[in-house]
Amino acid sequence: MTILQKLINAMLQRIKAVPVPQQELDDFLAQNQIRLCPEHYQFILDYGNSPFLTNEFADLSFDEFKDYYSDKELLPDEILPEHYDYVGTDFGSDGLCIDPNTQKIYTFGYGEIDEGFQYGGLSELLFYCLLRASANPKCFDVVKCNIPITDIEQFKKEYSDYEIKDVFIYDRFFFKDGRLIGCDHKFYGYYICEGGVLNNLA
Repeated sequence: MTILQKLINAMLQRIKAVPVPQQELDDFLAQNQIRLCPEHYQFILDYGNSPFLTNEFADLSFDEFKDYYSDKELLPDEILPEHYDYVGTDFGSDGLCIDPNTQKIYTFGYGEIDEGFQYGGLSELLFYCLLRASANPKCFDVVKCNIPITDIEQFKKEYSDYEIKDVFIYDRFFFKDGRLIGCDHKFYGYYICEGGVLNNLA
C-alpha cells in the first residue's frame, strides 16, 4: 500500500465518508447513458455524499455530478471535452473532468481541457479534499503553519526523496519521520502536520 493510500485511510478514521446507494448511482448512470471508468464509479459510490467533498467553491458531490448531467442548457464554458467525464468543481470554482484512460484530472472550458493536469488522479484528489477538511484538530495534534523557506535547495535536499507526487499542481506534499509536510509549488513557505492519525504511520 502506498503512503498516499495509508494517509487517506488514516484521515478517514476521523472524517466521515458518506457513500451513495449503489442502485441510485446505477439508475442515474443508466438513465443518462453515462459510462464511467471503474475508478470514477467507485469514487462516487464510496464518497459521493460526503460533506468533505464540498468546501469553499469546491463541489465534488454526487448531487453536483447529477446537476451537471441533468442540465440541458450548459453554458459554452461548461461543455466537457469529448471523451472526458465530469468530476465537479475545484476549490477555485473551475470545472474538473477526468480522462477515463489515464485517470488524470483536468480543469476545462469551452470543450477543451486546460494544459497540464491539476490532480494526479482520484486518490490524489481525495487526499487533497480530506486534507482541506482536516485543517482542524480532527486529524492532527499539531499543525505548524506559515514557515518560510529560506533555502530552497536545502529544503528540496531534505524532503525530495519523501515526496507524495502529483497530488495537486499548485502544492507539494512530503511524508517524513511521521510528519506530513506541505508547501506551495514555488517553495515560498511550508506547514507541518504532526501527531493524531499520523502516529500510526510513523
